[in-house]
Amino acid sequence: MRLFSLVGATLSLAATAAPVDLPSLFDKRALVKPITEIEGILSDGSKATVYKIVVRSLPHDHAMGPWSPATLNDKGGYWEDTVDKKLYRVDADYLRILKQRGWDMFDADGTVHRTKDRTEFDKVARQELAGWTYEQAAKDGVTNSVIELQPLEQIVTIFLPKNPKASEAVTPLRQAKFSPRSGLGISTNGVRFFPPEPVNRITAFKNIAPLDPKGGHTGFGHEYHYHRAPSVMDGDKSGKVVGFALDGFPVRGPTEADGSTPKKLDSISGHDHDGLGYHYHVSNEWPYIVGGFKGPLGTAVLGDADICDATKTGGNGGKGGKGGPKGGKGAPKGGK
Repeated sequence: MRLFSLVGATLSLAATAAPVDLPSLFDKRALVKPITEIEGILSDGSKATVYKIVVRSLPHDHAMGPWSPATLNDKGGYWEDTVDKKLYRVDADYLRILKQRGWDMFDADGTVHRTKDRTEFDKVARQELAGWTYEQAAKDGVTNSVIELQPLEQIVTIFLPKNPKASEAVTPLRQAKFSPRSGLGISTNGVRFFPPEPVNRITAFKNIAPLDPKGGHTGFGHEYHYHRAPSVMDGDKSGKVVGFALDGFPVRGPTEADGSTPKKLDSISGHDHDGLGYHYHVSNEWPYIVGGFKGPLGTAVLGDADICDATKTGGNGGKGGKGGPKGGKGAPKGGK
């Protein structure tokens, strides 16, 4: 995860969210405790009332996976090809396309190469984050494989501004400054939204890291997260609120309430119309969730935390957390 300064094109300060009853929108099964309000520090150093939302990181409203097919007779998840930019189901047909490009993704008996355990998965994290060459990875790491791992349940606290406010300038995604643990925001089912996958870094080792049919997979922190919104993968046309960005502004489905395509979206996938206040729309095209942020950010930390300080962007992104990942230690920090 790279860290960036807050800059962007100047926009009006007038954009504020219409009242949204955030606590009522969250799946109660995802909550460790009721949503509360505390005073916190946002990413611009300002003090604000924030919602404290403590969630379990695994979804309760859908199954996770599949990601990799076990054999050529099975179907895995979904991967956007870096050559033709099409979204493929990872199956025999797609793996044979990769074979034609010189990839070696399966054995003669049809067994698909995939990360078999956490140790192998963590090798992928090391080689990607350390910038290994392909030759290094072929010798000591993982190449020509489908990257997958069953995620661990984690307790996560996310702090979102109760009354989101527009900054003088929007913050493009590539220039946003937030903790690797925070992601872009959170779905109403408690799963975090993450930035687009670093696909070129993944495919440099002739690996792919598919998303499941809901748009999620396991990151390098062993957490489950979305790179695409389930509402997009499901073809939902309700236009309902599906989550919240880290700046507190609502994230809606890929259409308006009447099923039409959103119009006049700004450079970060948001707009303000019909008394709804400023909000984002997810889509099936890059950047998939949001293209940046309209206002100063909250943050997220592992465990049940009581201190919100979004100016701290390294490591766990805050202080006071209890109850991190269950069942594992020593995972690389951050997410894929």
